[in-house]
Amino acid sequence: FPGFVGPNNGRSPYDPPYRQPTNPGNVLKLALTNFKEQFGAIADQVAEFVPPRSERELAPDKFRFALSNEAIQEKEREFAAPGPNQAPAPIQAGYDLIIALLDRVFDGFPIERFWFLETVARMPYFSYVTVLHLYETFGWWRTGELRMLHNAEEWNELHHLLVMESLGGNRRWWVRFVAQHSALAYYWFLVLAYLISPQWSYKFSEMLETHAVNTYQQFLEENESKLRALPPPSIAVTYYKTGDLYLFDLDSSMVRGSDPPRRPPVDTLYDVFQNIRDDEWEHVKTMVCCQDYETLEGLDIGASCSITQRSAFYEEQRKKWEEWSEGVNTSK
Repeated sequence: FPGFVGPNNGRSPYDPPYRQPTNPGNVLKLALTNFKEQFGAIADQVAEFVPPRSERELAPDKFRFALSNEAIQEKEREFAAPGPNQAPAPIQAGYDLIIALLDRVFDGFPIERFWFLETVARMPYFSYVTVLHLYETFGWWRTGELRMLHNAEEWNELHHLLVMESLGGNRRWWVRFVAQHSALAYYWFLVLAYLISPQWSYKFSEMLETHAVNTYQQFLEENESKLRALPPPSIAVTYYKTGDLYLFDLDSSMVRGSDPPRRPPVDTLYDVFQNIRDDEWEHVKTMVCCQDYETLEGLDIGASCSITQRSAFYEEQRKKWEEWSEGVNTSK
């Protein structure tokens, strides 16, 4: 992967764990191709029972990153999901199940944990857009702006995922198996939750995004010196600095109002993880806003909304967020 230079005559040692077809084709072709690749990956997984020599280690093992479950749990107690709505019992149970899975399965595998987390984190936005398309198809409710916002959030999570892949987060077969099957179950759970109550679904995302903020913060604290010594993956530089930043800016537009767009540094891997943590915090704030039905009522103008209307709406939501956050801070 570009951005990382290791042994092997300057070539990157981080080979992708599997290849995908060059075009989608039909479902049977995709299924058989994937089965062939994954079957070979299972054999590679078995071979890992024989530890490689240290000079032959691949990412992410070679970095020796650390991440304490106990420290994350302490941060969760200090900084819980900030929204005013309480989580209903089904949402709390689903969240507890995911966190228990993360702590047990990915203990000692921080980058793999992040790859799992970012795989799952895309599912809310897929599920929201699925239901919103259904509502538009039935003629029940149309909101082009909300779909556009969720698409930008998913695009953001996709780039977090690509960063973790550049670090070898999906190299192991079992990591992909657990993450992809969990994501499928999570997707349908959130579709059902959104059909029952959008507030439920947005609350779940708020809680999971808050967990991501705490987890990335703990990772930064435990691995600062190592992260500062490593260069950023090229995909991170493109997303945060040199590429088309329209979707990056749109991702946090609901809660930033007239504030200037974020232009974070991307000089080291430490910067990259800081940026990802801050992205997740923007998502937390957005999910809190989306639980306020007055916010969603302001989006019923549909895709014909002018730039002036949209700017006025975002400015109003920014004021609401500031008032709410000030109330939270003064109550502590």
